[in-house]
Amino acid sequence: MPSGTFVPFQILSFPTARAEMRTVERRPRGSRDEQADPVYTQIAFRDGRVAGFGRAEILHRKGVQVEGFWHGYPITEIVEQKTFDAYYKWSRNDRLFIAQTEKEVALSAADALSKEFRDVLNLETVTIDFRQIIATAVDVTGSWFKGMRHPNIKCEAAFGYHINRDPEFLRLCQIGNHSNIVAIMSFGTEMLKVNISKIGSVYFMDDHPVETCLRFVEHLQQYRIVPAAAQAR
Repeated sequence: MPSGTFVPFQILSFPTARAEMRTVERRPRGSRDEQADPVYTQIAFRDGRVAGFGRAEILHRKGVQVEGFWHGYPITEIVEQKTFDAYYKWSRNDRLFIAQTEKEVALSAADALSKEFRDVLNLETVTIDFRQIIATAVDVTGSWFKGMRHPNIKCEAAFGYHINRDPEFLRLCQIGNHSNIVAIMSFGTEMLKVNISKIGSVYFMDDHPVETCLRFVEHLQQYRIVPAAAQAR
């Protein structure tokens, strides 16, 4: 089975005491039902380390709009609950937090925690420079572009083998913004087939140990685009 998705964040602030933290319970956004299941996000720190990372578990409850029936009654929303693992490195030289779950869930949970505990726990998404990744990839087999506003371009995706060697693909790279690429990357003694997003989330298409996944996501941080404001800090 695939190892799933790992989503990185830069740590702007992090608690010195590893006590459990939980946001205030609220009704789902837009809900008028006083008895609606509450939504909240909780992080609990765990003992032990994995590949040099500290461990945590996050429970995230979020309202989701639906159209359906429950025991014969129409419903328009449900509360979706996800529990997933997270890993962190927090020191003078390391400020990396990695969530092991779907990208949308990780982003929603990080946003909820950061808004509630900004001075204590604040997570920020990163941006990856695909040009550097493409230059080091063994093979790029898929790529998606966004922001294509040129009338002579009829597609926003490219697929095949070694498309990173194709002149037309390289031209598209210069005028379009990547949102995702599928690549085969050499990492240590392994060849990893991965789908990498603009924010550095990595979907591993094959089964790998968690340690390998964490180290690879950490490895990709060298290709992170650092905003000028952050460089000046």
